[in-house]
Amino acid sequence: MTPGAILKATYPVDVVDALVAAYLEIESNYALRKWKASELDAGHFVEAARRMLESRLFGTHTAIGTDLPKLNDREMQRYESGTADDAFRILIPRVLRSIYGIRNKRGIAHAGPVSPNEMDATLILYSAKWVFAEFLRQTSGMSVAETQKAVDAIIERRLSVLWKHEGLTRVLTNVGTREQVLILLYDENGQPIERLQNAVEYVNGTNFRKIVKRLHSARFLEFASDGVCMISPKGISEAEGIIREIEAG
Repeated sequence: MTPGAILKATYPVDVVDALVAAYLEIESNYALRKWKASELDAGHFVEAARRMLESRLFGTHTAIGTDLPKLNDREMQRYESGTADDAFRILIPRVLRSIYGIRNKRGIAHAGPVSPNEMDATLILYSAKWVFAEFLRQTSGMSVAETQKAVDAIIERRLSVLWKHEGLTRVLTNVGTREQVLILLYDENGQPIERLQNAVEYVNGTNFRKIVKRLHSARFLEFASDGVCMISPKGISEAEGIIREIEAG
């Protein structure tokens, strides 16, 4: 069962969809170093998360499309008065308020003295990831490690260099096989070598395996004995550099 499906068993479907969509946008724009876009998406994430808090604490929630109350001290006290675990009454609201503060006070939503930057976007990304994981952990009863895997599994970076249709994935730019493999694994980690070969339409399986092994030797990916390829932190950095160059034109 996917994280979204787990949450939808407890929370309103449209609110869960909004939460997942906002989180994916934060993750995608962060990966592309679009700090302002990443931080602006945080506003949508906070709004969806607040509606989930309302549902959990009070049994009802503000409908999407209807303005939420300001996230001020009175609203924080209202959350704290609810009936639920401290994570919902205290911890998650405080993290959300921090996210919203960065978004509103650091030159993101309005003109300000501080420009959007990587440090602010990093704080927002990992705060949003924690909130998402905490909702999931509290709902599913999974361990912290299991929850982390589940959250990581939802991340599908929406890259303009990729085209996806009915299970088909293609890299829409003229780059080499090595670069295509890294982009594909950056988008979706843990793919069988046969699937990667099909995606790049590389005819010679022996030569393709040699390319993958070279990437493995350079520690850009892990080529496991079962044929599954996992991108490494070094590979992620390399893939992001390739994508930035493509995006820059």
